[in-house]
Amino acid sequence: MNQFSQFLVDAISEDFGRPAKLLNLLNEWPDIRVPIAPQCDSIASDSVVRWHELGMAPAMEWPGREHGHLLGWKLSGGHYYESFVVQRPEFAQFGRRVVVKNWSCDIKQVYGFSASGSDLKKFRSMDEMAERKSQELISEVSPQALARNLSYHEVRILRPDTDDSFQHHQWDSRLFLMNSGGSHHFAAAKYIAARLDEPVPLTGPLHAYSLNPTAIASLRRDFDIFVISDEPAISGAFHDAMASFRATWLWTYMPRPYDNSKAILLPKNERRSQRVASVLRNAGIVDLGAYLEELACSGNALFPPTAIVAGLATYISP
Repeated sequence: MNQFSQFLVDAISEDFGRPAKLLNLLNEWPDIRVPIAPQCDSIASDSVVRWHELGMAPAMEWPGREHGHLLGWKLSGGHYYESFVVQRPEFAQFGRRVVVKNWSCDIKQVYGFSASGSDLKKFRSMDEMAERKSQELISEVSPQALARNLSYHEVRILRPDTDDSFQHHQWDSRLFLMNSGGSHHFAAAKYIAARLDEPVPLTGPLHAYSLNPTAIASLRRDFDIFVISDEPAISGAFHDAMASFRATWLWTYMPRPYDNSKAILLPKNERRSQRVASVLRNAGIVDLGAYLEELACSGNALFPPTAIVAGLATYISP
């Protein structure tokens, strides 16, 4: 079939509700699919997916875009496929940050760091980091060696005036020390404390992030939400396919480390958009709405909800 004949067949198919160009795109560009991989097991705090930042424009984007500002495309006047803008306040309420001022844990509960002179992404555990980078700090396993590592001046979490804090995300089981130094001595101290079975209590502010199930439910009531690659050629082909099918769609930003992809929102009250949703789902495109709903219901909190009622913790905007 020549190119013109194929164009006519596709056009007729799309008039009858079959998104031919989109189906071709899904067959020809397998990289349009963005897998949502399991969490990285490194000890780097930035290995945690920042789901609470979904829809937030990159800091360097110009001109800036408000959180929840969605850009979309739709058929207008029966002939023109044009852009439009929608503001969805759910994105501003998407994530919750709870701060517990004086939160306590044991050193053995801390999984990783935010800063180090070593590349934290190369280590799956603090023990591995200590064994590979700090043999001189763990060669002696004794209370004295533990005390020396803990007294190192850059292990600031033990100071009453510390600026260090803890961080935890509801969808990730790991607890991180948001430090400004001392990672090697801290890792060595944890290594020795575990082998001595010696408790080392730590106290500091905890920043605990979670997702707002009400905001997610509100978005899912109005849209099917998927994630696709934001590679320019794929994005351009997707736009052309949607324009050819005359389907309404919107998009917003994905959080790190998925910032080379984008979230696609398809209105549930539009027949052609729902046909697209069915095609994407059948093609194995990740249903981001369903995934986020599951994350929001996960029970990985470090403190009971009653802590907020009792005044031990407070909600603060992300």
